[in-house]
Amino acid sequence: MNELTAMPESEAAPGDQRAALYAWFATLYARELTAEQLQTWFDGGADPLFDGLAHAGFSAEVADMQGAIEALRSMPDAQLELAADYTTSFLLDLKSCALPYASCYLGESQTLFGPEEKAMRDKLERYGLGLDSNYPEAADHLAIQLELLSWLAMTGKTDDEQDMLVSLLRWVPAFSEKCQALNTHVKFYSALSRMLCRILQAESAVLAESGMQD
Repeated sequence: MNELTAMPESEAAPGDQRAALYAWFATLYARELTAEQLQTWFDGGADPLFDGLAHAGFSAEVADMQGAIEALRSMPDAQLELAADYTTSFLLDLKSCALPYASCYLGESQTLFGPEEKAMRDKLERYGLGLDSNYPEAADHLAIQLELLSWLAMTGKTDDEQDMLVSLLRWVPAFSEKCQALNTHVKFYSALSRMLCRILQAESAVLAESGMQD
């Protein structure tokens, strides 16, 4: 787990820090946490990140995440409960869960493999990137989009990063709202989605302001 120190909210974090943060989110949406990963959380592995985010103005979101972690800590089968929540949140049908695909929230059809999926494939191809054959998901899956966002930040493509943030913010708020309404054992994924949405909004605003000053 990356140990990040977030910049104050009025400043843009360095690209490598933004990249690490986006990649951290991507791993949490890509698949459920293993028992070993969850134990790392219990052992305080995320504390440096949470401290930095709280300092940067995300204290409410951090408190929600920490509350969910504490709730899991008290459960004898915490990893199984969280894995069940992952399924409930992201792996059921369109009406029952918050499917993490842009196509499910945008356009007229709002279904899997809509125009947003092809648009994301085309975008990856333009950058010379491809999909991992070991991760057979649609290209517009949130984890894949966050991985691309991380790559853009790491490679210094700030304008493209801002465009990607704007694209994500067309649907991530609706995705987050849907996460809040789900009946899960703990509020880990609802808290995570609120934190993601808030950070994407903040980074987009800061990068947009930086662009106007250049």
